[in-house]
Amino acid sequence: MELLRGAAGRRGRPARGGGRPPSDDGLRQASPAALPAHPPKSAPEVKHTEDEDVFAFLLELGKALLATGDAVSDIESRLVGAAKAYGQPQARVMVLPTVVTIAAGPRAPATLATVDTDGSLGAVGPQLRLDQVTEVLRIARAAAAGEMPVDRGLDALARMYEMPNRYKPLVRILAYVIVTLGIGLIIEPSARLLPWYAILGLVVALLRDGAARVAGLSTLVPVVAAVTVSAIAFGVSGRYEAAPLAELIAPLVLFLPGALLTMSTVDLASQEVVTGASRFLAGLLQLALLAVGITAGAALVGVGPANSTPEPTPLLGSWAPWLGVLVFAVGTALQDSVPLRSLPWLLLMLYAAWGAQLVGELLIGAVLSGFAGGLVVAPLAIFIERFRSAPPALVSFLPAFWLLVPGALGLVGVTELVAAEPVAGVTSFVDALLSIISIALGILVGLRGSRIVESSLASAHQLSGAAS
Repeated sequence: MELLRGAAGRRGRPARGGGRPPSDDGLRQASPAALPAHPPKSAPEVKHTEDEDVFAFLLELGKALLATGDAVSDIESRLVGAAKAYGQPQARVMVLPTVVTIAAGPRAPATLATVDTDGSLGAVGPQLRLDQVTEVLRIARAAAAGEMPVDRGLDALARMYEMPNRYKPLVRILAYVIVTLGIGLIIEPSARLLPWYAILGLVVALLRDGAARVAGLSTLVPVVAAVTVSAIAFGVSGRYEAAPLAELIAPLVLFLPGALLTMSTVDLASQEVVTGASRFLAGLLQLALLAVGITAGAALVGVGPANSTPEPTPLLGSWAPWLGVLVFAVGTALQDSVPLRSLPWLLLMLYAAWGAQLVGELLIGAVLSGFAGGLVVAPLAIFIERFRSAPPALVSFLPAFWLLVPGALGLVGVTELVAAEPVAGVTSFVDALLSIISIALGILVGLRGSRIVESSLASAHQLSGAAS
């Protein structure tokens, strides 16, 4: 989510499809984003470029930006800014979850490209690693500044998709175990559960790695992982209540759609109804598939809901979640091929998100505490992007976003519904939706406030310069 005004500003595959003439209002110039992106004010135009080549590049760039998970309104703003730099000031852009469309003007024919999805159940298009997101944003910034000839841009996008992970497969497998331990320390820091976090995280990591080597198999990994983890956990415990859902959620963190659900709320707030609704339904489908997998795994080992309530699990001290944030940061950096030089900035964002959420919990309650997290981390991501060693705002923000989103809570609710616990399931699921809305609202308020402050400072600077 570029969230982030100017976030793309700092830091391939051939398009398919043809086009049809749109109506005057069928395509529109991108409206200000929920998290607006501003191209340079006086971007030079790239000369002597055929319209077809420009549109081919912009369509591929739009597809790549969709794969970053950015807000659709921000993607449209980026593409419109780039179109102006390439001598297309009247360009109209429309971005949907799996389609990017562009036209030279209100009555010009439209060209479209469809997004190549990986076929994953419940997914909306492919997702990129954080190092690939960084490269896409670099290309988008160069395009908006008129510094990227379209042929070079297409080559750069093609190379981006082929970028190898800087860490070897064994490191990535261990990284997922580290991420699982970090999440476990945050949501259920129990010494008894820590070995299970590691074991189940390793199982999921091996499933992912094995499925990636067989064409088409990766589409089933979320459900297969949920069934496997559930069967192991419930098989050992012997009943639902004795196996805390945290024990299942931590290893399945990769598949939780909390970020997707929250981004869909941001899209809806930005009046991107089609994309917002599509992403929201896709997130719900992911939750439902994981819940069915968990319930199926329990059924495989002959486990059903029990009436007894387990004894509370002894927890580690209050320091454990803070350690969990550090562990999660290291695992995320290794998992998503983040350069280690970016780790301090990643830690800053994660601790800011976690600290703000704790303060929000004290002031407005646990369900709405995400508002405080979103309010803090989005402007902070914009600020730290100004430093040369810092990653783009979207890249530094996304891991904090994953920490804030209540996908785990949503999975608890859906699992309880599937497991014939309707009252508890509805309560947990409603709490998850409220948390999602509160995070999205915090993001929007934080970013709008940042823009107002920056505009005021710029106006004051201009006035002082005129007076002098």
